[in-house]
Amino acid sequence: MTDSPELIILDVGHGNCALIRDANDVIVIDCPPGGTLVETLEYLSIKEILHILISHSDADHIAGMIDLLSNEDIKIHNVHINPDAIKKSEIWKDVRYALKDARLRGTKVSSELTTAKTGSLNIGTVNIEVLAPTPELNLSGAGGTDLQGRRLTSNSISAVIGIVHDSHRVAILAADIDNVGFDNLIQDQKSLSADILVFPHHGGKPGSADPKIFAQQFCTFIQPKLIIFSIDRNRFNNPRIEIVEGIISSVPDAHILCTQLSKQCTTSLPSSKPTHLNTLPARGLNSNSCCGGTITIKIDGSKTTYAEMALHKEFIINQVTSPICRKFLSIFEPDSVSI
Repeated sequence: MTDSPELIILDVGHGNCALIRDANDVIVIDCPPGGTLVETLEYLSIKEILHILISHSDADHIAGMIDLLSNEDIKIHNVHINPDAIKKSEIWKDVRYALKDARLRGTKVSSELTTAKTGSLNIGTVNIEVLAPTPELNLSGAGGTDLQGRRLTSNSISAVIGIVHDSHRVAILAADIDNVGFDNLIQDQKSLSADILVFPHHGGKPGSADPKIFAQQFCTFIQPKLIIFSIDRNRFNNPRIEIVEGIISSVPDAHILCTQLSKQCTTSLPSSKPTHLNTLPARGLNSNSCCGGTITIKIDGSKTTYAEMALHKEFIINQVTSPICRKFLSIFEPDSVSI
C-alpha cells in the first residue's frame, strides 16, 4: 500500500472515476463502463475496497459496478448510493440486481449518500466529506422538487465529495451537479474552497443555466488551483467553450487539464507518448489521445501537488495546436501555478 495518501483520477473516457488510497484502505468514487477501473485495481494489486461511493445513477457513473461487484477477486465492504425513482434504464436495473447479489454475499449496501454521511467514510488520515445533497433534498429525490419548488433531476442530486487532509480541503469531486444542485449546495455550504476541482458534468451543459455564468459562479465559490475535466475525445465535444471562458474569467491562474485531448484543441494526435503521463491504465493511452490521462496526486494537506503540472503545461504549449484552456489568456496570463 502507498506510503502517503493518494488521489487518482482515472481517464475512463466519458465518465467519472476516482480512487482514494491511504493506509490499508481504498475508496472508489463512481464506476463507469469500460475496463479502466478494474485494470487499475489489478495494476495496483488492490483486492479490497472499503467504500464505493456512487454520485448518481447515470450510466457513465454506475455501469462498471456490475462487473466489479461480481469480481470474486475483489472484496467490497460497503456501497453507498442514493435512490432514483425516475431512472428506468436497463443498466440501473442490472446494477440493482448486482447490488442485491453483493449484499447477500456480505457487502453492506446503503441507500443514502448525503451530507449526513460526512465523518463516517474516513480512511487513514484522509477525511471524506459529502457536501451535497442534503438529507432533505434527497428526500424529494430525482423527479421531485427542492424546497424552492424547482424540479430535481438525477444531476441535481449528484453527490459532491470533498477530500480533506491535515485540516485542508484538497479536492472536490463535483460529479454531474447542475445549477439547481449547485444553488442548494451554496445555501448549505456558506463557504467552500479546494485546491483541486473535478468540474461538474465533464464541462457539459449545467442544466438550464448559462454555462459561462455557471462556471464563473462555481469557480468563484471553490477557488480551485487545478481544474480537471473527465472527457472522451470522441463524445459530446466537452468541455464547452463557454465553460472554459467562465473558468478563466473567474480563476485565471488555475491550471486546466482534461483527461483526454478534446477535438476542439487539436484535430491531430501527438506522434509519441507525452512525457508527463504516468504508467497507470488510461482509456486514451492506446490511441495516444490522452491530455492529462490518469492523474495521480499525492495528498499532503496544503502542500498537495500535481507533480507533472509543469510538464503538462509544456505539452499543451508545444504539442497541442489550439488549446481552449489557453484561448482566453491574452489578458490573464499566469506566470506559474502550484498546488
